[in-house]
Amino acid sequence: DLRRFSHSAFTFGIESHISQSNINGTLVPPAALISILQKGLQYVEAEISINEDGTVFDGRPIESLSLIDAVMPDVVQTRQQAFREKLAQQQASAAAAAAATAATAGATTTAVSQQNTPKNGEATVNGEENGAHAINNHSKPMEIDGDVEIPPNKATVLRGHESEVFICAWNPVSDLLASG
Repeated sequence: DLRRFSHSAFTFGIESHISQSNINGTLVPPAALISILQKGLQYVEAEISINEDGTVFDGRPIESLSLIDAVMPDVVQTRQQAFREKLAQQQASAAAAAAATAATAGATTTAVSQQNTPKNGEATVNGEENGAHAINNHSKPMEIDGDVEIPPNKATVLRGHESEVFICAWNPVSDLLASG
């Protein structure tokens, strides 16, 4: 039941001065405001994860931004700084590990790799030829379910929408379905 959101809709209408605009509501697609807000959050998250030189940080931010955090510059700057520090730590630890590995395995790796390298056309242990790599290590193909048929007595046709439905949410506790 959407009646409990009437106060929110009224407040949004007053705060946005939408009643003073000449927008034809029938031309606005369903969920347009939500789509715009989601895109805005994605742009802010993308901005956080990009360096000044345009390169992208590896990994994702620790947590998603809320609508309030996304419009507060100090929160965005703090997240950017934390992301940069995390990246610097990862790069430093990776460089230290690579240096330690390279120092201990330098000479022995060269001798072993020369002995085990297959010649062109020669098969390896996995049955691959030199230069060919398996896409994955699965020996049997994935099982695919056949067509799924839902009997008519298990389906309910919901009526009430006059245009497309873009989102649906189910509440199993109170047996409610909301769509829009």
